[in-house]
Amino acid sequence: MTFVFQNSKEMPVQKNFIDDLNNFLDLIEKILPIENKAIELNSQIKKEEERFEKESSAMTKFSKELKDSLENLSKNYPLEPVEKCKVKVNETSAACIEKQKEQMKIALDDLTRRSKDEVGQMAEQIRTELEPFLWSRVYNVNKTQLITASTGKMRGSITMDINGLSYNYDITYNEVPLQAKKFIDEISIPIWSKGGLIHKEDRIKKLDMSEYIIKRIYNDDDFQLDLENKKGTKKVNIKVPGEIKHASIMYIDEAATDITSNEDLLPQVDFYKLGELIRGIKEYVDNEANIVSKTLTSVEIDEMDAIASNEIFDSIKIITSQYGEIVSEILNNGFTKEEIVIKEIIKDGTRNEIFISVDEISNRLSALGGDGLELIDLLNLQ
Repeated sequence: MTFVFQNSKEMPVQKNFIDDLNNFLDLIEKILPIENKAIELNSQIKKEEERFEKESSAMTKFSKELKDSLENLSKNYPLEPVEKCKVKVNETSAACIEKQKEQMKIALDDLTRRSKDEVGQMAEQIRTELEPFLWSRVYNVNKTQLITASTGKMRGSITMDINGLSYNYDITYNEVPLQAKKFIDEISIPIWSKGGLIHKEDRIKKLDMSEYIIKRIYNDDDFQLDLENKKGTKKVNIKVPGEIKHASIMYIDEAATDITSNEDLLPQVDFYKLGELIRGIKEYVDNEANIVSKTLTSVEIDEMDAIASNEIFDSIKIITSQYGEIVSEILNNGFTKEEIVIKEIIKDGTRNEIFISVDEISNRLSALGGDGLELIDLLNLQ
């Protein structure tokens, strides 16, 4: 299916934006009140800690001043019974002060523990709500994938970045071992081999990599792929810094051979098949059907834990700004300013209008107070 603006111009984002926007509004309505409650609890903890320190210091000062006063007063009565009473009063006072401070600390620790437990539960609620949304409903993110194979598992991490917001997923794939032949019927690389019946001499032969097992995939601005044979005795490391013609191939057996730096081996490299292999692997790791599980493990804004530091609202604002740009495009290519309208064109040519009213969005966000009003502005609906 294809998504177009109301004037039939194709949208740059080929997704049901109205559905994503509704999901975004649902997310905001759920997590902002949770974060605000967490902020209140953290603020309460801080205030109680400050109160404890202030009262504890005051009690320590009182104890010292009482001791000094008794010392000065006792000088006017140089009698042994008075001295014994002075010592007893000081001991009783010190014990009482320490007992009170101890009880205050127990109460503070209990409050802090209960509050932090509650804040931790709220953090998990926020993470759970963010997990499905961040995975697929934020557009044009920079994605870094690192996937490794170990005994019985193909797992890794995917980090996504956009305008200072970064979040990471731990993922597990459904196939182990993953071999090169899954993505291309046959692929080989040129290597040096000793040949000849009488005089052994170096000659070029093709090493079939079809059965080689994929051990590591790294996909960012450049692409890296590590493979090895079933015994783990022979390895191939491939790096592609941009175009496939600039790829480097390292073959590791008893020694390491840089195939693409060798003027005799380089012409024998089939870069077309190498490109096919890499395209197939990229499609595999991006295909959700191949992912068994994915868990959101962190959300950071400017390299700080956004959930723990109560910066989720700032994270939401980054996404809202992106959505606001799309809202502006829709309104500029539409026939009304009262509704956000797009069209869905299905295979048989049928066109379905999908829309949400501006008033509905404004009403839902306004109910959240000042934060909601700020988001309305970022969505370019003022």
